[in-house]
Amino acid sequence: MKGRMLASVVMTAIGASLLAGALFASTAAGAGAAATAKKGGTITIVNRSDFDYVDPGLAYFSHSWNMMSAVQLTLLYYPHTEGAARNRLSGMAANMPKVSADGKTYVFTVKNGFRFSDGKPVTAANFKRAFDRGKNASMQSPASSFMDDIASYTAKGQVFTVKLKSVAPDFMARTTMMFFAAVPVDLPFTADGIKAPVVSAGPYYLKEWNVKNSALAVRNPFWKNNQEPFKSLGFAANVDQIRWIAGPDPATQRLMCERGEADVCGFPPAQAKELADKFGINKSQFFVKKQIGNWYLAMNTSRGIFQNNVKLRQAVANAIDRRFMVAQHGYLGGFRTDQFIPLGMPGFKNFDIYSLKGPNYAKAKSLAQGNTRDGKAVMYTYNTSAGPPIAQSVQFNLKQIGVDVEIKLFDRVVQHEKTATRGEPFDLTLEGWLADYPDPANFINVLLDGRRIQADNNVNASYFNDPKFNAQMDRAYKLSGTARTTAYAILDRDIMKDAAPVAPYISSGARILTSTKVGCFGYSGSQGTLLTQICTK
Repeated sequence: MKGRMLASVVMTAIGASLLAGALFASTAAGAGAAATAKKGGTITIVNRSDFDYVDPGLAYFSHSWNMMSAVQLTLLYYPHTEGAARNRLSGMAANMPKVSADGKTYVFTVKNGFRFSDGKPVTAANFKRAFDRGKNASMQSPASSFMDDIASYTAKGQVFTVKLKSVAPDFMARTTMMFFAAVPVDLPFTADGIKAPVVSAGPYYLKEWNVKNSALAVRNPFWKNNQEPFKSLGFAANVDQIRWIAGPDPATQRLMCERGEADVCGFPPAQAKELADKFGINKSQFFVKKQIGNWYLAMNTSRGIFQNNVKLRQAVANAIDRRFMVAQHGYLGGFRTDQFIPLGMPGFKNFDIYSLKGPNYAKAKSLAQGNTRDGKAVMYTYNTSAGPPIAQSVQFNLKQIGVDVEIKLFDRVVQHEKTATRGEPFDLTLEGWLADYPDPANFINVLLDGRRIQADNNVNASYFNDPKFNAQMDRAYKLSGTARTTAYAILDRDIMKDAAPVAPYISSGARILTSTKVGCFGYSGSQGTLLTQICTK
């Protein structure tokens, strides 16, 4: 997740979308932080992997969206607060839109006063350009899968009008996504994405990006910290600049934060308990926060042994050892699950379909008998932290039911680039997803609707495309309120039980390690560490 692809198990500690609530914020990093917090300075964030893209029309990794939450300006957003307000959409670049009586036309009035980092004013045309880029076939943007129900959109002055083909209860929530942030009207259509410097209209702009190495965001010289609604919500450019370093392994990252060489870091999952004992939980430098995200084993239904082979997929879901897999995420890393909708997401309901205690080999062998075909599968996973041991666990588990698994390890960004390309020769892949916004369609429809599959940049890693379930997704999507969440709970149960394109194993949590320099910060269950609230001591 941003929903976004989670970068790695360590990135759940510092990435962008656990148990309750779509968004969670904390404003103090230790006792006395508020009193000693100051403006200015530099905050350094360390990631194992680099950004996938810095282009808002293409980026879809959790840490990429985390960066963009500081540099991009969207029409609407979810407040970075605790309590009931966290799920209540608010105006950002525009006030809440006027909605037609039939619920299909939205009229946004873009506020005056916002400027891009090059000084140009933000108008409705800048949002229209973002929509144009999402729709453009040459971009192969993940945004296209969120635009199927858009009939038309127009921009005139400060007025941006969107007409839908049918009522969509989650449309306003979608406008919070980085794909639809304001961009220059001449930003090109390019499948490779733009490079730094990135002209943007948020509190910061990305000045430098040294691929696979580092990046630097500095204040947008035209941003006004005292403008509403951001002033009252603490949404501001507090520090002078934000620096990212890509590459250090988790153990090195921990040392960097403890030595003061970096300020927000990952760490080996096995060291989480040690860090909790050393610093306490939510007291000084080690923080545990709520997410709406999960990790799962995706089975490629478009080729090989899992194509048109429901029984073998069900066998895998019974054979994997969720207890061991969750343990690899470390202390407070999350909770075992067999549901695709994660804990904390509206629509989650526990149906107890597969064993959470360990492999059910008896059931798995019964389902696999006569259905293993050539008995060979290729599994992709990331090459750090929990990736290798989880893959080895899956390899051992599936050996017991007659399937030999060949493991291929990659950098997490490379792994996703490969699995996101239609036709890539893999059978299994370890994936993670963080909610884009608190709606179950963001998991079920986005990740399992086969009509969204394109040539590149796919997030449906199982390439699942079932007309029966596609139709059920359409019906659930049109509902609202309790009827909507109930329909998605049943859909989740039926897909996991009767089709099993994926085998979820953990609803993940976020653990954050900071340096002693961090004076205050906020945390959002969908955006991660809030870079617009972080400050130094």
